Amino acid sequence: MADSPSRPDAAGHGPGPAAHPGMPRWAKTLAIAAGAALLVAFVLMHLLSGGMGNH
Repeated sequence: MADSPSRPDAAGHGPGPAAHPGMPRWAKTLAIAAGAALLVAFVLMHLLSGGMGNH
């Protein structure tokens, strides 16, 4: 028996769209930008306040 696609597309050819395509590009970009902003803020706060010696 030949392999048949589990979810054919509208025309009945080939597999259809993935059930969970993953995280959208805008969400990945936003997460990277937010992480970079937090890292920069952390570094600036420690540089401007004299480093970790004040803890």
